Amino acid sequence: MQPPSALPRPSRLERDPDRRRIGGVCAGIARYFGLDVSLVRLIFLVSIFFSFSFTFWLYLVLWLVLPARGAGLSWGLRRKARGLARRFDGARARARLPALQARLSETEALVQSLLPQLDLPRSQQSPTLLAVRKAALEELPALLNHYLELPEHYAASHRLDDGRTPEQQLVAELDTLEQSLRQIAFETFSERFARTAGNLDQLREQFDEDPAATVRVRLENLQNRIAGRLDPEAEARIASIGESLLAALDRLLRTAHEADPMLYDVRRIALEYLPDAVEHYLALPADLARTEPLLHGKTAQAVLHEQLDVLDQSLRQMLNSLYRDDAQAIAVHARFLKDKFDRWQTGWGS
Repeated sequence: MQPPSALPRPSRLERDPDRRRIGGVCAGIARYFGLDVSLVRLIFLVSIFFSFSFTFWLYLVLWLVLPARGAGLSWGLRRKARGLARRFDGARARARLPALQARLSETEALVQSLLPQLDLPRSQQSPTLLAVRKAALEELPALLNHYLELPEHYAASHRLDDGRTPEQQLVAELDTLEQSLRQIAFETFSERFARTAGNLDQLREQFDEDPAATVRVRLENLQNRIAGRLDPEAEARIASIGESLLAALDRLLRTAHEADPMLYDVRRIALEYLPDAVEHYLALPADLARTEPLLHGKTAQAVLHEQLDVLDQSLRQMLNSLYRDDAQAIAVHARFLKDKFDRWQTGWGS
């Protein structure tokens, strides 16, 4: 069974008919709060004997009031989405790499967001969207099936010809697919907005000309993932790191060469070092991370704070260096202007 932390939290409370036993109420509550669905069902069942049938009537009310997850999709697409959800759950249940668990959840969330577009008649789907439909509903299930058919120890530890384990290879495959789906999702929703606002070209140009878009999206996803799951100090430090990253990236993209080591370091912090530090922490049970000494007598929370401090201080040093360069350039330019106009004034007075 997948760990609750691996599931993407939905934006609203819905019944989950894909994992229902009766109406999907318990499954929907479990998905929304990141709980084990069996635990929620047990709580409902036991509470019936102590609440004098109040729980029974509450369940009926929630069944009537809560919308069904995926409502409005055609029966055929709902069936395919249900099968894909089972494969995602199965893959998360056996995945040992935190990076794989995170990539599975992010990819599933993207596929879910695109389902209404994939349900349009084929005549109304662009060639790009048809390719996404094939990738999401045919190639992705096949990819997850190949992983699930492998023995668990083999998938986690066996080295393939390129030196990676099957789990690491699956992370790479999902990362490629996620980038394509994210681009399509952005284009799809941009087009829908632009048809109303009349600025499709402007939106596309803005996205295409923004080299920091990938970093910005990754930081936004990270902020959403940690919301309410880290202590306030860590969340504030990550927000500070994000602001410094975007400031440094904006400055470097305007003035630095593509091979500049500082530009490389900033991108690695945004795309690897910071997400990896957070994912390793989130993979631990919350109580264990806060209280149990794991490394040199330090808790995982203390180690995370140290890592965030290092990243924050490194970025501040980078920004200070960049700002000093800017200030020096301004001073040089000011001296140039002063010398130039001083000569003119001398010429006028002679």
